[in-house]
Amino acid sequence: MHRPERTGRRTFLTGIGAVLLSAPGAVRARAAAPGSAPVGREEWLRRLESHLDSLTTMKAAFLQVSSTGEVARGTFYMRRPGKLRIEYAPPSPVLIVADGHRLIYYDKELETVNMVPIEDTLAAFLVRDDVRFAGDVKVTGFSHEGGLLRVVLARTREPEGGSLALVFDDDPLRLRQWIVTDAQGISTRVSLTDVTFGIALADSLFEVAEPDTP
Repeated sequence: MHRPERTGRRTFLTGIGAVLLSAPGAVRARAAAPGSAPVGREEWLRRLESHLDSLTTMKAAFLQVSSTGEVARGTFYMRRPGKLRIEYAPPSPVLIVADGHRLIYYDKELETVNMVPIEDTLAAFLVRDDVRFAGDVKVTGFSHEGGLLRVVLARTREPEGGSLALVFDDDPLRLRQWIVTDAQGISTRVSLTDVTFGIALADSLFEVAEPDTP
């Protein structure tokens, strides 16, 4: 069996997994007046962009479950723009940090650090300063049924590299879940509990000290 932290590395480096959350202050969708036309795809996308753009800081406990069966737990932090921290609980030695420029994977057991530009990952979409379903990401799927909105995104220049599916309640409008599927078809969900928003998060949370080299 693969170790959970290896699955965590692959998934988060391509798109930070899938997170279940319920944001406070959720935007209430405007109900259609009797006889009016239903809200269309483009209007929903505009409302969803606005909702995501309103998120600033977040802290939560998480439970990560991969479609291959691996399970991991930890603490998740986000500070927009640009900052993430995914701190896995023991026995996993993994720490993943986005410092505004790079996505850094630190294996405390092996004392190794790997980095990729955050803009090379789908993680960039959620922490960028101006959230838009356009430009370097494109909408590859959209549905609205049963009170849920689902938007599937891929990188415009590398659509085969994986996808990020965002799921929202439609009334009140709030982000409910996101699901990352990598190029091999492996998907990952991360469920959040004890979520807090709008709190102060120290700069040190988004820094990784590189291990000394002999």
